[in-house]
Amino acid sequence: MTHPSQPRRGAIVTYLNPNVLDPVVFAHGLITGPHVVDPETHRNWVPVLRPDHSTVVLDTANIVEVLPSRDDRAEPGTAA
Repeated sequence: MTHPSQPRRGAIVTYLNPNVLDPVVFAHGLITGPHVVDPETHRNWVPVLRPDHSTVVLDTANIVEVLPSRDDRAEPGTAA
């Protein structure tokens, strides 16, 4: 499955839960800011707001699905 390596703010993402002790394999959240690049590994990371209102910084390699932000889904010439 392909997805943007730098999902935009407002996108809803489903991702592989990096916490191996958590029984939930896939989680979802809302991208809340711009991506950052790890200077050592050159991997993209994004801040994600989870349903419990906590924020995690997620490696974009764990993202399996992206629902574009509301602004990205708006048709040209219409208000979002």
